[in-house]
Amino acid sequence: MIIKKIINILSILFFIIPLNLFAESWYQIEIVVFDRISANFSEENWKPVTPRIRPDMIELHPSDTIIPNQQLVPFMIMDKKSNRMNGIYQVLKLSKEYRPLIHFSWQQPATNRMQSRYIHIIKRNEEDKVLGQDSSSELKEPDFLENIIVSKKNIDGAIRIRSDFFLHVDVELYYFSNFIYSNKDIPSVAVENYEKLIIDLKESRKIKLNEIHYFDNPIFGLIIQVSRIE
Repeated sequence: MIIKKIINILSILFFIIPLNLFAESWYQIEIVVFDRISANFSEENWKPVTPRIRPDMIELHPSDTIIPNQQLVPFMIMDKKSNRMNGIYQVLKLSKEYRPLIHFSWQQPATNRMQSRYIHIIKRNEEDKVLGQDSSSELKEPDFLENIIVSKKNIDGAIRIRSDFFLHVDVELYYFSNFIYSNKDIPSVAVENYEKLIIDLKESRKIKLNEIHYFDNPIFGLIIQVSRIE
């Protein structure tokens, strides 16, 4: 009987101790999203994709948020000094083949699958804008013209980190290209004011802390690293 009680107690402690450690764990998630500068869209038979809008997707807090007593704030963008993949970002920036679009990191507590949240990831192309009227018009432009300038998106989607017995990442990103489909469903030259060809990148993968993981396709990709915050 005594041995059986000891086994029962050890069995309970086996589950309680990891749960306590799990509840106190915080992660730094760092991402680099990039695309290929001279990507050939005609090499793949791309199909139209409709981006999925998740109702449980949350936005990250800016890094200039005031933190009392330097407490950790869930889902807050971290200072650039905390980034660990600056070398990878610089290599992509200097490359003639790749172009980095996003690079930042955020902090969040460890959560299981049921409690984990998708984080909204978006990058707008500020150099590519659509005016609400013909700029060649001789009419005087209204003062509110700047308010009707709409920035186009390069990247939109979500990333989720979940901690069960193993660490997992769920990627669901969409790339908005400047290419449209021809009558033969083959991407043709870029044409303004037409619906863009949207390319998705979806994958779920088991990962390990501090390892660098790559997710990519012929057009764009994601590099991610998850590390523990002490």
